[in-house]
Amino acid sequence: MKKTLGSLYSDYSPSFVTGASSGIGFAIARELVLRGANVLLIARDPQKLDRAAKELSSIRISETQVIKTLSCDVSDKKLTEEHLAKEVKELGIPRLVVNCAGMAYPDYFEKIPYDRFKKTMEVNLGGIWNVLQALVPEMKTRGGTIVNISSIAGFLGVFGYTAYGASKFAVFGLSEVLRAELKPSGIRVHVLCPPDTDTPQLAEEEKTKPPETRAISGHAKLFSPDDVAKALFRGLRRKRFLIIPGVSGKAIYFLNRFFPGLVHSVMDKDIKKARDQRNKEFPHG
Repeated sequence: MKKTLGSLYSDYSPSFVTGASSGIGFAIARELVLRGANVLLIARDPQKLDRAAKELSSIRISETQVIKTLSCDVSDKKLTEEHLAKEVKELGIPRLVVNCAGMAYPDYFEKIPYDRFKKTMEVNLGGIWNVLQALVPEMKTRGGTIVNISSIAGFLGVFGYTAYGASKFAVFGLSEVLRAELKPSGIRVHVLCPPDTDTPQLAEEEKTKPPETRAISGHAKLFSPDDVAKALFRGLRRKRFLIIPGVSGKAIYFLNRFFPGLVHSVMDKDIKKARDQRNKEFPHG
């Protein structure tokens, strides 16, 4: 019997979602709640978590549906393991784990402090590592699904994203290895690579983003978190390992894989144009 959309989502209960207090993580949690899943929202800020939980509780489709929060910095391995062990005992082994917690600090390479680079790697890559090391042994007993959030900048080197790009390329690589390792245990692994998305993180990036980076990203359509969440679940239904929302993102992946010189040429022209414009405005630096 063919599964309905609703029954597919019920297979993802309970779901653990990191970075769930806003942006893409919240939109993914919302999709799950609308289809009856019990969801654990994980993020650092307890106030934002409370607001997110209240909003999601208002759209539950059942009075028995559980929307729970966990304030946790997933870059802290010890605390993450301790907290998640407790949540598994209370909510059960997750059927779906979405690793969405992340940060970005775009700037010229030499202007990015080492502490920023280190923290970016600890959150974007280390956070996923910590969550999965805590949960995978449990998930192996019954199977499940893992989604790791990378980025277009996880397969395309974008000017200004040395720290962020390094972390997201690593997430892509980790996901490919885990796909092979965990498949025999009945665990499906997917990697989601969103384009620029209208989130609080993107707004924060604007504070330090070089003009060359803006010139490159100016060609791309800005997605909403809901668009990205819907694209994710379409990809899950089709059992795709790599999920890229939007036609342009898929085209970039294809072109960069088979015609990297063409992609580099286009980006180099955008970079030169941005620099020429900056030199006109500030001729003496």
